Amino acid sequence: MQMREYRRIPALRNCPRCGCDFRSAGERVCGACRKPEGESRPVRRDLSLREKQVVDLVRQAKLNKEIAYELHLAEGTIKEYLNRIFRKLLVSNRTELAVWALTHKEDSVVIPLPTREPAEKLLVNQ
Repeated sequence: MQMREYRRIPALRNCPRCGCDFRSAGERVCGACRKPEGESRPVRRDLSLREKQVVDLVRQAKLNKEIAYELHLAEGTIKEYLNRIFRKLLVSNRTELAVWALTHKEDSVVIPLPTREPAEKLLVNQ
């Protein structure tokens, strides 16, 4: 009996950027959408108001769930904000971000969030 030799064919994937199908050998995007080696986009270091709010809440040791609740956002949105903040500030985790926030208070000052106290009821004369 003769033994056949099989070779693995890379999976067919769909590029999330352009929508074209391509054979994936571990890549996430097609070759046309991939950035050339060594070329990178400059990162803006300034944080938006919402990013500053997230940084402030991370500094207070809040969990993603708690941050999402306070900012009226989904937990997935908080994760996206954190990833964007990590890239902007060149930090790799929440601890480094909290240390950065404590050492750069002038860069992470935010407007206080509204309190969650019940609204006052107005009495109407009848």
